[in-house]
Amino acid sequence: MQLDTLLSEAFTGSSLFAGLDPQRITQLRPRTGSLREGEVLFQQGDAGEVSYVLIRGVLGLHTGPLNASTPFFRKVVPGELVGEYGPICGEPRSASAVALTPVDYLELDRDQLLGLLQDQATLQARVLTSLAEAASLGRDPRRAPLDAVLIHDASPGSPLTRTALEQLAEPLQRLARSAGQGQGARLERLGAGEEQRLHGLLADATRSGELTVVLSDDPGLLSRRNQLLIDRLLILGDGQATSLALPEVLDENALLVRLWPREQHTPSSRPWATQRRYAQVLNLQPERPLHLERLARAALRRQNVLVLGGGGSRGFAHIGALRAMEELGLADIDMVMGVSIGALVASLAAFEHPAEEIFANLERVIIKARPYGLTLPRDSLFTLRNSRRELQRFFGSTRIQDSWLPLRCFSANLSSKRLHAWSQGDIPTAVIASMSVPGIFPPVEDGQGQRHVDGGILNNLPVGEARRESDGRIIAISLGSLPQPGPGSRERPSLGRTIIDSMLCASHAETQAQERLADVMLHPDIGRFPFLEWKRYREIHDEGYSHAHQVLREVLAPRP
Repeated sequence: MQLDTLLSEAFTGSSLFAGLDPQRITQLRPRTGSLREGEVLFQQGDAGEVSYVLIRGVLGLHTGPLNASTPFFRKVVPGELVGEYGPICGEPRSASAVALTPVDYLELDRDQLLGLLQDQATLQARVLTSLAEAASLGRDPRRAPLDAVLIHDASPGSPLTRTALEQLAEPLQRLARSAGQGQGARLERLGAGEEQRLHGLLADATRSGELTVVLSDDPGLLSRRNQLLIDRLLILGDGQATSLALPEVLDENALLVRLWPREQHTPSSRPWATQRRYAQVLNLQPERPLHLERLARAALRRQNVLVLGGGGSRGFAHIGALRAMEELGLADIDMVMGVSIGALVASLAAFEHPAEEIFANLERVIIKARPYGLTLPRDSLFTLRNSRRELQRFFGSTRIQDSWLPLRCFSANLSSKRLHAWSQGDIPTAVIASMSVPGIFPPVEDGQGQRHVDGGILNNLPVGEARRESDGRIIAISLGSLPQPGPGSRERPSLGRTIIDSMLCASHAETQAQERLADVMLHPDIGRFPFLEWKRYREIHDEGYSHAHQVLREVLAPRP
């Protein structure tokens, strides 16, 4: 087949080259090349002297080494230009490109590329637009377009997985259409031994951009080459099973969905649920329509996330907001994240405890008990030993991955100097780590010997972390800025207040930036309450309730 014909086919539907006469490129006499599946086109750090026009196949772009769990931040399909930044700007390659299928391409050096752009003003504008779009998306693989989804039944024969797969189609299609897929998702069910067919379906979905959801129960279909083409992988398993039928190679980006009978009160972890690390662990009861909706949103990366900020006693406003959400019937929250006091409230909300019960527990643990204990001032003024004991009594052996809503508690890792998300393990340890204001409470050591303190030092409202997890709706509750003393006030702040105020000064600008990332932002009027004003917890709760009720009622009101 002649090159002009191949280019015409590749340019069909291309956002970059649509309308361009293929002869404008062939007249440049570009070099042609081919790659076998798995071969590397260029590596990060290489000299960026040429760009490539893809004619056939799929390329995957990634940073870092290529291994069994490499995630790709972009998949390049026919009719797209790749590697153009290097020759235009004279910079080395910022990523690596590997062939996910057999690939044919054209190679344009700097002079050929610049000549083409100067001659074609429309193409020049499109290239600038594509560079800007790529910069806005960044290099996070979790922000890549969602084209190919695979749901693997790891407990074939289980009534729970059978129910989930039989009833998932309707909410999945409805969600796909509401997310911009006019005809809904393409659903395919594959049997044993259809690895080659799966590879073709995944490659077609990537090339066409048509959302394709594949259902299977054969772990052999999840070959290395197929996993590279999958944008979202869900492993469905019967939560009470003794083992799962898992593929030999399974990267950490997979979601584990544990299914439970309707009468299950609280999930519990079997060894197979903790031996591997998953991006998320979801616990669902497929007989509940609400949980099937959650599964559909998880499959299409549309989970709705609630983010609870830090702020000491002001955390009772979170409970007021939860009460308002209950009254308004806002039941489509799929994940809960929290920092500091927000982590404590989130840990209870993740188990779907009603707001009244959460309020009673915090009132018992924080207000009526003695949550703080004095200690020798070596690494802190107080200890949270009593609070940890109360949490251990409440949660028992239940782990973070055993919550009905995926839970994230954030702390500042003093060893790595980074924000750390606790997504598995012991709940009291994660919550206490997130609440341990440095100087007031001692650091918490994790299983690797790394020390953690209050996450509010780095980020007191981690909305960006929610954005990286999901394309769904993000509701965030900020507990406000530092309380201001009245005019002429000569009050000398306590040591504890000085430490907390200083800590939040450092993250104030970051918190404001995070607020702009939320879809729904709640700001209860609680700025007059100091962070350690525990005696006024009922007033704080009521302010959180009234503000959330007003804002969320407007958000949920049907539009004319």
